Amino acid sequence: HAYLYRVLPVAGRFFVAEHHLAFRSSGIAAKTVGRTLMLVPLHDVISAAKHVAFRPGHHGMVINISGHEELFIEISSAHRRDELLGLIEYQLELVRGGRESRISHEAATRERSNALVLRDLSERIHDGPATASMASSANSSVLSQTGPGFDNQSTSLSQLEEGSSVLSFAPTAPLTFTMLTIGSRGDVQPYIALAKGLLADGHRVRIATHAEFGPWILGHGIEFSEIGGDPAELMRICVENGTFTVSFLREGVTRFRDWLDDLLASAWRACQGSDVIIECPSAIAGIHVAEALQIPYFRAFTMPWTRTRAYPHAFAVPSKKAGGNYNYMSYVIFDQMFWRASAFQINRWRKKLLGLKPTSFDKLEQHKVPFIYNFSPSLVPRPLDWFEWIHVTGFWFLDNPDNSSSKKWEPPVDLVEFIRVARENKRKLVYIGWGSIVVPDAAAMTRCVLQAVKKSGVCAILSKGWSDRLSSDPSTPIDASISADVFQVSSVPHDWLFPQIDAACHHGGAGTLGASLRAGLPTVVKPYFGDQFFWGQQIESLGVGSCVRQLTVDSLAKALVRATSDKKQIDRARRLGEQIRTEDGVGDAVKAIYRDLEYATSLIKRDTRIEHMPMVTRTRTTDTALARRGKDTSVAVQDENDEDGHTSDEWSDIGGGSESSPRDETEVPRSSLILNRLP
Repeated sequence: HAYLYRVLPVAGRFFVAEHHLAFRSSGIAAKTVGRTLMLVPLHDVISAAKHVAFRPGHHGMVINISGHEELFIEISSAHRRDELLGLIEYQLELVRGGRESRISHEAATRERSNALVLRDLSERIHDGPATASMASSANSSVLSQTGPGFDNQSTSLSQLEEGSSVLSFAPTAPLTFTMLTIGSRGDVQPYIALAKGLLADGHRVRIATHAEFGPWILGHGIEFSEIGGDPAELMRICVENGTFTVSFLREGVTRFRDWLDDLLASAWRACQGSDVIIECPSAIAGIHVAEALQIPYFRAFTMPWTRTRAYPHAFAVPSKKAGGNYNYMSYVIFDQMFWRASAFQINRWRKKLLGLKPTSFDKLEQHKVPFIYNFSPSLVPRPLDWFEWIHVTGFWFLDNPDNSSSKKWEPPVDLVEFIRVARENKRKLVYIGWGSIVVPDAAAMTRCVLQAVKKSGVCAILSKGWSDRLSSDPSTPIDASISADVFQVSSVPHDWLFPQIDAACHHGGAGTLGASLRAGLPTVVKPYFGDQFFWGQQIESLGVGSCVRQLTVDSLAKALVRATSDKKQIDRARRLGEQIRTEDGVGDAVKAIYRDLEYATSLIKRDTRIEHMPMVTRTRTTDTALARRGKDTSVAVQDENDEDGHTSDEWSDIGGGSESSPRDETEVPRSSLILNRLP
């Protein structure tokens, strides 16, 4: 006997069978509200784990289901709950391994006996009107629920299309794509991979991001435009205050008002001459620039950003699973907070530079924008409640990211020797690195990591990028007693290193996580801010790694030991790696862009220009050579009237010219915007 929780608890019986989980309501609820019948194929169950019970005197468990919100089950006996979790885990391993249960009827346990009751339930279901629905659920990836108490679930159009042949929607002529993104190297690298995929199809591609990434982007043969912002400073504020906490917002408001103005203005310059904009939504500006330029607009991101009941917003992950209502509301609250924090500056910019009417969150209709997620559907299954223009394509991997047309990365000889010796001595090899994360005390963190390595008995390849940014003393000597077990590197390509080691420990950035999981490595995540907590929770749900929320010598050592010795975790990580390696993230993303290009064009808003403002003339950029050398497209604005009717030079010559620069009045009419490429 158990209680199923969604909005209100429903009493009934819970069953575990060879290939399904089931629940059948009983008692007063079945007589008054209607009988609840639920049949969940085990191949759709991600995991089951203990959970804090809502009902006093009961013991909870949470069942994570692919593409669906969590199910909460409560049982009066802790021992009985633990037995059920063990049985579910056992059956999941059989299903994932493609094996049938070999438990004989004579040796059936109490759990097995209860599971057999499901057969009687199934026979009665198949004799009734629900036969077709229940039978189809066994072969689909949909949670089937019938009865007045639950909403019926159905497969979305996009899911039907995933198994069918896709027509080619490739444009007949080359297009100019501009990709807007901000953040760390991990936020930029996927766009380089996508850009190379579009370049291979003959398109022209530009990436607009922070200046420090310019040489790297240009080295891959991709055009580059600079936009504002200091990624190291933003990262520091996130690490020290937490993402979107009160202290984060307080410091962000005081420090980033000017930065946002610069971001908006520079993004407008960077997108001139574009036919299509693809934007990381945290870059903010792209949807408005596309509206002004009257061109199609796409979004792409490394973490869930679209409202769903299946997962919480990646920036609002609770310490314990909270259910579908919390998950959905976390997006609503974040959307409103994100918009309200920037709306005044955005609308001022829209009027003074873009010549657009003020807008609101509702008017933007962001839920209609075609969205491409560059993470694996094997890691985050596509939610059932997403629209068909929202795609989960797989990771956009960039192999050999440090290679360019002028240089090729070569592994250090001493690193190759370190790996060889560790293998000869049958030692476990672990990669440890926090990427470009800024930490308050890099030396203390390094000491903690080194002591954990010693305690766990592994050999470690230590990438100390965390001490390279905003740190006055990045050097920390390694204790001589463990120096033979640790090799320090400044950076190393993950696609080269990860296939040669046993486990990885990192900050949980989407790109690094994708690389470690693709290699089939059990992964330890120590999250610091943002989506890293989401990814840490996700790998724990899948059973392919551990999330170390508080970094101590003991917690890290324990996680490293488990990652290198737990056979279940190792096997699950290996299977997930096999699935990810079959995906073509960039190829599927390009197909999704082509498929939804006409739809994105249909969303262009054509009635939002301020009437007294002239129409923006979009000039196609033809000087490819200049753009590839990093020259920005620029905007000159002449005598723009502010809302009080006074002239203002606030937005004049934002392309880099000085206010005193001479202007030819015959070429630049009063109150006009000229979009051109300045030398």
